[in-house]
Amino acid sequence: MTARPRFGLTLQGGFNWARTASDACDIHNALPEYTIPLGGIVATTNPWCATTVGLFRATALGSYTVPKADVQLGFTFRSDQGASLAANYTAAPANTTLGRPFAGASSTISVNLIEPGTLYGDRVNQFDMRVAKVLRFGRTTTNVGIDVFNLLNASPVLTYNEAFTATWLRPNSVLQARFMKVSAQIGF
Repeated sequence: MTARPRFGLTLQGGFNWARTASDACDIHNALPEYTIPLGGIVATTNPWCATTVGLFRATALGSYTVPKADVQLGFTFRSDQGASLAANYTAAPANTTLGRPFAGASSTISVNLIEPGTLYGDRVNQFDMRVAKVLRFGRTTTNVGIDVFNLLNASPVLTYNEAFTATWLRPNSVLQARFMKVSAQIGF
């Protein structure tokens, strides 16, 4: 949606909702040893032949130029669903009841213990803001501004350690901390 309720004011927002379904049960039933890629995840052994993964994102932005003062104000907001999580367990023949090596002479196999699309990480919300002043000197225009990113200083986890060990779900990266950028643009 887009709205321009007053001169110089712009508001915009929207959301995306998507769902991806994968069904390879016929292949899995005919060839249970076959690797089945589901939801962008390829595991050596995947017990889930049918999965559904959902995604929800909301965004908004606004801008306004204060008349006569030539001050520009702007903001953006973004809210993303957390990443789909996995618990990848590395199994060796000694850890199983097979009593023989794995097919294909593999020394280990990786098994996701969580059905894809059932466990998600933290929701990622980010709010950014900009304030700028337009300065006019004859035929020269200068735009001096301050941008503040992650204004609320949120720190949701972006990526996790998905190996099912003692460090499972330990954060690998978080949203960048609040920071500020000062800029100037000269037009002549």
